[in-house]
This record gives sequence, C-alpha cells and structure tokens, in this order.
Amino acid sequence: MRKNHLRMMISILVILTFILSSCTPATTAATPTTAMLPTLPVAPTKAEAQPAAATATTAPTATTAPATSYTGPVAPAGQFPIVKDKITLSVLLVQTNGVKDYVNNEFTKWLEEKTNIHLEFDIAPMDNAENRQKLNLVLASGKLPDIIMNFAIPLDQQQTLADQGLIIPVDDLIAKYGDEFPKVMKEYPQIKDVFSLADGKMYSLPHINDCYHCNNSQKAWIYKPWLDKLGLKMPTTTDELEQVLLAFKTKDPNGNGKADEVPWSGAQTGSWHASLDQFIMNAFVYNSGLGTVNHMYVDNGVVKMAYAEPGWKAGLIYLNKLYKEGLIDPQVFTNDMTMHKALAENPDAVIMGFTQAGWPGMFLDWMGKSGRWQDYVPVAPLKGPTGLQQSPQYPYGFGSTGAALISKSSKYPEAAYRLIDLMYSYEATMRSVYGRPGIEWEDAKAGAESISGTGTPRYNILVPWSEAEQSITWQQAAPTYRSTQFRLEWQQFNPADPLERYLYQWSRDIYAPYGKPQMEVPPLVFTSEQSKQLGTLSAALVSFSDQMFASFVTGQADIATGWDKYLADLKTNGLDDFLKIYQTAYDAKFKK
Repeated sequence: MRKNHLRMMISILVILTFILSSCTPATTAATPTTAMLPTLPVAPTKAEAQPAAATATTAPTATTAPATSYTGPVAPAGQFPIVKDKITLSVLLVQTNGVKDYVNNEFTKWLEEKTNIHLEFDIAPMDNAENRQKLNLVLASGKLPDIIMNFAIPLDQQQTLADQGLIIPVDDLIAKYGDEFPKVMKEYPQIKDVFSLADGKMYSLPHINDCYHCNNSQKAWIYKPWLDKLGLKMPTTTDELEQVLLAFKTKDPNGNGKADEVPWSGAQTGSWHASLDQFIMNAFVYNSGLGTVNHMYVDNGVVKMAYAEPGWKAGLIYLNKLYKEGLIDPQVFTNDMTMHKALAENPDAVIMGFTQAGWPGMFLDWMGKSGRWQDYVPVAPLKGPTGLQQSPQYPYGFGSTGAALISKSSKYPEAAYRLIDLMYSYEATMRSVYGRPGIEWEDAKAGAESISGTGTPRYNILVPWSEAEQSITWQQAAPTYRSTQFRLEWQQFNPADPLERYLYQWSRDIYAPYGKPQMEVPPLVFTSEQSKQLGTLSAALVSFSDQMFASFVTGQADIATGWDKYLADLKTNGLDDFLKIYQTAYDAKFKK
C-alpha cells in the first residue's frame, strides 16, 4: 500500500505543466510542399472522406432494441442499454464555458436514459493551472474516478501515468466493444500511430474535431472603419502596421476629440491566441501556438524554440519600439478576455484599433448589439523586414489526445469504454455540442447549401453558438466525432448566422496560403524519465520566457545589452536539455 501511495505521489511531480489544445483574399503565396512533412500519415483528403457507402458520420447510429439476454458485463457493441442493472460511473471533468450544470443537464439525462448508467461528476475548474492542481490531488489521493475527461492530457504525461499503472490501455476494449470509434479510426487511420504510447498501445480516446479554422487560428483583426475614415490601406508589412497604428493614435479616428484610442491590445490569459506574440512574431520567426509546446517548431528535422532564435530578438526590438511610441496597450500583459472585450465593446466610443485572437468572439460580442463584430476584419500575415511572411498551420489538428481516459480503479472498464464510444456517434455528438433535435438543431432542408458550398447538408443549427450559461449541452467537454466533412459539408449554411462560413473562408483565403505545416512538431512519445524531466523543465522555461518577453517589450530589460544574458539564462533554465529530449523523441519516430 505504501508503495502504491508513493507511486501516486510521484505523479504530482510530473503531471501536466503544459497542454496540447474561429475581406479580401490575400495574394496567394507558394503552397508548402507536403514532401517536407514527416512521414506520419496525414488526414484523408476530401475525396477519401466521402466514400459512397455510409460511414460512421454519414448516417445516424441506428437505435437498437434494448439487450435483455447478454451474459457479459455489458451489452455487445452497439446494443443499448449498456448495462441491465443500473450502475454509477464517476467522471472527473474539466468545466467548459457556458455549462451551468452537468448533473441536471439535458445531454446527461439522454446519456443516462440510453445507457442505464448514472454519472457522478467531480468538476475541475476551467483555468489550466487550477484544473491541473485538481488532477494532481485526485491522482495523489488514490481515489481515482472511473473516467478522466476533457483534460487533453499530452502523450508524455500519459506515458508516465501508464508506467505507474494509473490508467489502462483501451485497444482491447475498442476491438471487443467498439461500435462508433472503430469507424473514426477507419476515417482517420493515423490515429493509432499518432496517439499510441511507447508500447504501441492507446491509453486514451481522442477528441475528434477536424476544425479547419482552428488549424489556422493565429489571426489578427483591425477596425476597418478607422482605415476607411483615415484613407489608409490594409497593412501588409510590419512597417505599414506601425504607420497605421500611429495614425490610429494621433488622428482621432473615433471622432470624439479625445486621445482615448488604444491602437493595439490583446489578452494574456483566458483567451485564445490573444497574447501579444501570437500573430506578429511570425513576421520574424516561426512562432506556433498550435502544437503541444508554444513557440517550438521543426526546421529541416531540427527541433528549435522560437524565443531563443535571432528572429525573436528582431521581433522584440520591433515591439519595444511600438511600445515606446505608445502604440501598444500598457495593460496587454495583464488583460484577460473580459478586459479585452471591455476595450472592443467600450460603450462610449470605439477605442481599440488592432488586436489578435483565434476569432472575433474572443474580444467582442459576436452578433452583439454594438454591431462591431461586422467591422473588425482579418489581417493577412504581415511581411517582416527580411521578407518572412507565414502563418502557423497544424496538420495534426484532426484530433486532440487525452480527451477521455479510464483509470485502473474502475470497477466497470467495459461500461466506461462503451459510454465513451457512444459519444462518437452522430446523435451524441449533435446533442453534446449543439443540443436537442428539433429545438437547438434540426435536419437540413432538401437542397440546402452547406458551409463550404459543397456536399449535402445534414443538419441545420437553430440556436447560434453562444457561451451563455445553459444546462442543455456539454459544450465540447465530451469526446466528439466532427470531421471536416461534418463541420463544413453537413452543416446547412444560415445567412443569419454566418460565423462558420466566415471562419472557413477567412482561414482558407487569408491564412492557409501562408501555412507551413512542415514546421509543426508532431505528437511525440516520451519515456517516463523523459516525461519527468520535461515536466520540471517546462515550468521554469514557460515562466522565464513569458516574463522576459514582457520585460523586453516594455523596456524593463534592455534588448541590446540583455539578449546574451537572456540566452545564457535560458540554458540555465534547461532549454538545451528540453530541446534534446524532444529531438531524441522526434528522431526516434521519424529518422528510423
């Protein structure tokens, strides 16, 4: 018993310190060659994703009559209810925006009625640091839940938990009880390779959300009425952006006679790609926030960290110059999403001119009363002083690992797997994300147009996406199966709610042409010892690099005299060791 307790206590030291994970078209850049990508299989093409015969997502799961004569612990694959005699499964679940209550929730009720399984929730906070602390405490307690869900646990931390025997492999469960997930694996055959651990087994079920705009989500936005009023063109270079911001600051574009304009702002926490570095630093060095580790990339087979490269220094010099000119909000390093929105939705007058975020809903009220959601338009990747013009694009974003894990303590692992498997069905996905059929969504009308303008729509969303509190859906907390086809071809386009089409078109026309997917670090597997080292090193590196980024931009640290010491301090904090571990794992997978 003492040995088991020690094993669980060790997990505190190594558990998650970093995690995996919506105008005018820009001039088309040269398309990156797929030959430069690692040999890991990539997601199927649109043609491959549309077989003539029905697949997992081309037809709703048929309702099977309740099983009454099976002898195993659960009903055979595809039969419901899952168990004859009601059981309870405990679920440790990360809270998501907009869900007021998981217990008295319409999707929860549907799951329990269909499966005969009662769900007992332990809800972890949304904040990453807080939910990791919660997970640590649960792991150390020895009282593990049946299912750990929505933590997006990366492969290296899964490896540690697997080595400690805290989670179980799911391969045999998939083979024996899989009904929906095997169909997912057929459409995405790379799942097994991408999400397996060192022993070749999978220890978690992924969240499949092949979100096109998410894979091209490091975007920027500008208030176009100010450009029009001042007779300015959309900036295309970093120098042109500086001139635009100067005009925003000095020429009273909101017309109220006050110097209240905030040319450029953002949010450091609680938002999505809204921190200052996310968009702009790509004009100086490849700076991805899409993979497992922010700022890390692959350059011709060599794993590098953007914040230790010469281009990062050049970007800091640029940002420091703008900061000294009063063009960057002094609060940009302390703002959260609420403060960011307060700037964009300032009731007296428009005051924010330029910002960055994954989609406009991160900094304003989409389709809100102010109408400003129509006036902030996307800015194409800017060309930097050396001619560099690029936008991060993630080729492995069809799914995120660690969405659902079954603990070693579960008395009902078969039932736990079957419950998770059900969540990949068309009906469960629609209910968990959008709501009730006939109320929040309905079948698409015959002859309707899809989001992408191709394919045949299957569903029509009746209630626009919102993060207002409700007790109807789980708001993406459950594993789902949303392929590109599901998101773009099956959803009926609604002109009154154009968000998904806008996100798709913005991503396709403005950002994807500058994508460099070959520079993204793929999901990698680490040994238990490597995972321990990464957990320790990551915390120090993230804290130090973030602190120094803010210090250099604001001038608290001098770039000219402090850069060499900064690089030395990165080494002291373990950057070389961190990159060496990733390089070893990368080489093991792609340089055999």
